[in-house]
Amino acid sequence: MDKIIKISTVSAVGLLVSLSVLAQSPSPTPTRSPMRTPLKQEMRARVEERKDAVEVKKEEMKEKREEFKQNLEARREEFKQKIENKREELKTRIETKREELKVRLNKIKDERKKQVVERIDKSLDALNARMTTHFLNVLEKLEDILARISERTDKAEGQSIDVSSVDSAIVVAQTAINDAKAVVEAQAGKTYTLTVNSEDKLRDDVGKARQSLHADLRAVHQKVKLAMDAVHEATRAFAKAHGRDLPSPSPSFSPTVSPTVSVSPTVTP
Repeated sequence: MDKIIKISTVSAVGLLVSLSVLAQSPSPTPTRSPMRTPLKQEMRARVEERKDAVEVKKEEMKEKREEFKQNLEARREEFKQKIENKREELKTRIETKREELKVRLNKIKDERKKQVVERIDKSLDALNARMTTHFLNVLEKLEDILARISERTDKAEGQSIDVSSVDSAIVVAQTAINDAKAVVEAQAGKTYTLTVNSEDKLRDDVGKARQSLHADLRAVHQKVKLAMDAVHEATRAFAKAHGRDLPSPSPSFSPTVSPTVSVSPTVTP
């Protein structure tokens, strides 16, 4: 019995010791990952950076829209002056070209054919001047449309509408218009020389000059068409920003750009 009591006492004492040790041992506390707080701060900083970048982009695009509207007339007048200068320079070259043509036509005996060739030479230059003027008028209309889109975009942004896609489309459209203007300017300074080899090949010689002019006008037409398409995309982007769709060009946004490139008269054998 005493042994049992001793054993029980020892067991109790051992249990108490164990409990006291456990009581003294610090209880495990949940540890936080040392990366968690810095990671949250980094993510928050990135979000703020993106917000700041978006705001900066908005301000830049707003400034570009304002610059586009304010400088439109000045740029237009400057470009018109360039075209006029090109055409003034061209007058001297055309006069020289026609005098040289008269000399080359001395080998042609048929006076009627000589007159027809000279008229064709003049008609080529007249057609080029008429078509470049036509293309310039189309580009002016496209710029007017783009200016109206820009004004409405300012109002839409004031109504908290996301116009980022519209801004991008406006930049693309203006670039396309500037590219088309450069091509028209170059075309306005061109003239086409009629080679005269012999009387029996006169029709072919005249045809080559015609084909050259027509090919150049088609290339200009294509550039102007690209500008028109880009402006239409800007109108679509504006409509989508307002929750609408614009599946096909509206007549008010579709200036005619198709050139008429017929030249008469024709040299007949």
